[in-house]
Amino acid sequence: MDIVFLGPVCRPAAEAQAGTAPRQLAKALRRRGHAVLLLERTMPGVWSEASSTVAAYQDLADLHARFHSRVRRADLVLVDADVPQVADVSRWATNTAGGLTVFWDRDTPRTLARHALREDPGCMTPELFAGYRLYLCSSGGPVPRQLEREWGVARARVFLPGVDAEHFAPGSGRTRWDLGHLGPLSAERRGLLRQWLLGAARGWPEGRFVLAGMLSAVDDAWPANVARHPVSSPGEHAGFLGAQRFTLALSQAEHTPGANLFEAAARGAALICDPWPGLEDVFALGEEVMVARTERDVLRYLLAMPEADRRQLGMRARARVLAEHTVAHRAVQLEQYANDADRGASWMAPVRSLN
Repeated sequence: MDIVFLGPVCRPAAEAQAGTAPRQLAKALRRRGHAVLLLERTMPGVWSEASSTVAAYQDLADLHARFHSRVRRADLVLVDADVPQVADVSRWATNTAGGLTVFWDRDTPRTLARHALREDPGCMTPELFAGYRLYLCSSGGPVPRQLEREWGVARARVFLPGVDAEHFAPGSGRTRWDLGHLGPLSAERRGLLRQWLLGAARGWPEGRFVLAGMLSAVDDAWPANVARHPVSSPGEHAGFLGAQRFTLALSQAEHTPGANLFEAAARGAALICDPWPGLEDVFALGEEVMVARTERDVLRYLLAMPEADRRQLGMRARARVLAEHTVAHRAVQLEQYANDADRGASWMAPVRSLN
């Protein structure tokens, strides 16, 4: 296919080389023989590259002037939910494209919450969603059908995060922490983080704990054995995750895996998860991940699990990711979804685990 991918803002060179999710997916699609042009919005002071596969634009007027014909003739136009001025870009893309139009929502709970508040005039609306022929969402369970019934989405399909398995290969780095958490959290999950991670730290003063990526999720009453770690770019995730004995991987919402669940599993981390609906089919409970319901469960895993069992737990989780959840798998899945949409296939659930 000839694909145009409207991604988020340009990243600094170091982050771009590490590979954001859109860049990784574009690369995986190219490896399968597709011609992919990734368009990114420039930001002041950020270097932007120009090549046959990546281009930058300044604003919507520049996008229209330089890439109208390219979008018009593409077989597939994919718009990332984090593109600046997403509503205006969506309106332009769906009106311009001659091929299949796809919206990629990597944080569906956030999108649903924003729509419910209706406070931001720049947010997407049901009318704009209805302009796309395919909606890729990060939540399973009842969410895809809800998007179709209540939002007018033509086809909503589950599209989980994919991992660059090479970048997240297990390493031999020094273990610095017994338990850590990385990633953004919804408001409803912040209390769980406070209870489990800070609660476990208070219950085990000799243990070493770390929280990164969402320091505002808790108050200032930190136990002395909890470190704050400013992970600033995707390129640092692998090293951070590899320095933990256990990783606390909390869901974003019901039927929605956490942002860094698959990255941590690919790194071979020993995962402790909350029991969100659908987890049991993404990973085997007790064999690939451990489930906690209280901070006592967290402490029990930290203190009682033999080291050999902990390592095996992580390796089994990594094997599951390599078999089902790499970015290469997502590229194939997008092809399948696109073919179904072109044929007008009825609603189906290829990702059985979340539906």
